Amino acid sequence: MNVSKRIQVTLPDRLADDLQRWADYDGRPLSNLAAFLLEKIVFEAKSKGVQWDDQKKE
Repeated sequence: MNVSKRIQVTLPDRLADDLQRWADYDGRPLSNLAAFLLEKIVFEAKSKGVQWDDQKKE
């Protein structure tokens, strides 16, 4: 079963304003747009071979 997680993010005013305008243009909540964009960038990173594991990058 998939359970959604909540996170809190602090954004610069300009970025928050741009994202809000984008979300309004798309007719979706800002949180939905943010989740979509994060999912997209993680997918792109994985498709380029980026892998995360329990070891921190040195």
